[in-house]
Amino acid sequence: MSTAPSTTSQQTQVNVTLEQEQLNNFLGPVNGALGGLPVAEQTQEYFAIYTGAGGTGPEIIDETAIFIKYLVDENGNVSQPSEDSDALYNLIQNFEIGKNLVVRNDIPSAINGQIGGKHKITAVGRQAPLLYSQTGSTAGANVSLLDFNTSLNQTGVPRMEGWLNRGIFDPSNNNFNTIESYNPPFYEPDSSIANFDSSSGTYHITSSATTNINSIQFKITAGFRILASETNDSQTRNVTIRLLKDGVPAAGGTFAEKTYTFNGTNDDVNDAVYNFESDPLIVTQFSNEFNSGDPTYSLEIKFDDHISTRADFINFIITNQSPQPTNPIADLPFWSNNNGNNLWITASNKISLNYGNTQNSQNVLDVIEDGFNFSPVITPFIPRPGDRIRFEYNKETEYTIYEVISPEGDVDGRLKLRLNTLVPSGVNLNNFVLHRTDSTDPIYIIIDVPKTNLVVNSNQFKGVLLPEYPTKKLKNNLDKIVLDLKEKGLISNET
Repeated sequence: MSTAPSTTSQQTQVNVTLEQEQLNNFLGPVNGALGGLPVAEQTQEYFAIYTGAGGTGPEIIDETAIFIKYLVDENGNVSQPSEDSDALYNLIQNFEIGKNLVVRNDIPSAINGQIGGKHKITAVGRQAPLLYSQTGSTAGANVSLLDFNTSLNQTGVPRMEGWLNRGIFDPSNNNFNTIESYNPPFYEPDSSIANFDSSSGTYHITSSATTNINSIQFKITAGFRILASETNDSQTRNVTIRLLKDGVPAAGGTFAEKTYTFNGTNDDVNDAVYNFESDPLIVTQFSNEFNSGDPTYSLEIKFDDHISTRADFINFIITNQSPQPTNPIADLPFWSNNNGNNLWITASNKISLNYGNTQNSQNVLDVIEDGFNFSPVITPFIPRPGDRIRFEYNKETEYTIYEVISPEGDVDGRLKLRLNTLVPSGVNLNNFVLHRTDSTDPIYIIIDVPKTNLVVNSNQFKGVLLPEYPTKKLKNNLDKIVLDLKEKGLISNET
C-alpha cells in the first residue's frame, strides 16, 4: 500500500466531465449495487452505425478505433453525437467503458473479420495527447528536452515570474505576522529584473523591469486547518492575508488585504482542513507602481485564533506577466515515484511550471521512429482524472490517472498524479506519453482488439455496433430499422 504525497494540499478542482463519468463507469461501485448483491445487466436501447476503423497507436497500443456516424434508438430515431448534445450522453451511457459491444460487419472478410464479434470498450472519443517524450518502441527511445515555446530554445521577454513556498506556519499571536523563512526557490525570475530573498520572504523588482514588462500578478495558495486538539465544536475561522510593498500595506488601487473564511467540525481526533487558491491579488501597472524606485513585496498573515489554527503550507506566487515570458524547457528527469513504492508520481520542477502550457512537440516528431505517428500536441497540459499515462512502449506499463494535485495546490509546488497501480522501479519514467480520449468529440469508440495490418482503406469497415444486452424491442426491430435507413439514404446499401 503506497503513501500519499508529502502534502496536505487539495486535489485539483476539476469540473464534472464525461471523462470522469467514463472513469466512474469503468471503476464501478466499490461494494456493488444494493450492498453487494448481484444484479441483472441493464439492457440498452441504442445501436450505432459505423463507417470506418483505424489503429490507435502509438498513444494506445493494439486497439481499434471504430468511426461512429449515427446513433439510432430502438424506434429508429437517428441522431449524430456531437458536443453537449443529448446524443453524446446517450452514446456514453449506452456504450460504457469496461462493458462489451458487438461489432456486426457489413461484409465479413479476412481483412475486417478481426474486429467482428464481442469486444470490450476501452474509450469513447477522439484521442488527444497532452505531453510526450517517446520517440519509438524501445525502452530508451525518448528525447531529453520538452519544449513549451513556439520554437525550441526561444529567447525573448525576461521572466519576472517566480515561486516561494514554505511548510507549516504557526503565527505567534492574533496580529499580523510576517511570513519569512521560505524554502529555497526552485523557480526564480530573471535576476536582471527581479529576485527573491527566501530567508526574509521578499520579492524585489529592479527599475530595469519597467522597460520590459507591463504587468504581473501575485497569487497565494495555502492550506489551513483547525486543530482537533483545541476544540470539538463546529467552528468558523478567519484568516487575513495582506501584501506589503516596502514594508507597508500595498495601496493605490492594488490589493491591500483579503480575509478568507473557512468552517470545520472537529471530533478531537481529526483536524478540519481547508485549502484555497486566491484570486489574483494584484495587477501591477509598472508605469504607475514603481517609477519612483525599486519596490520590495512580502506577505503578512493574521489568524483570528492562532492557538487552534495553523497553515499547513503557503505558496507566494508571481505569475501571469504581460507580455508573456519564455517558458522554461524541461530536461531530465521528467517524473519520480519513490522507486516504485508509491501510487503517486511527481513531475519535475520544470514540467510542473509548465502546467497549463501546451507542449511544442516538434522536437519529438523530428526524431521519431518511422511509422510512429504521434499527432502534434494541441491540448494544454492540464491532466485530469481518467487520463492515461504510459511509460515505454508497453501495454503493461500504461496507467489510469485517478487523482490530480496541481502545482498551486501542493506544498512542494509540484504536479502530482495518483495512478491506478504501482509503477515498477525499473521502468524508464523519462520515456512516456500522457494522453486523453476526449469524449466531448465522439468521433469513435475504441475497443480492445488490434486492427489488422492488412487494411489499406479504413472504409473496408462498415456495419453496426450493438450493445451486449440490447432491449427486446431493439433486437426485434434492428433489421427493419437498418432497411429503413438504407431506403432514406442515411446509410449505405452495403450495410
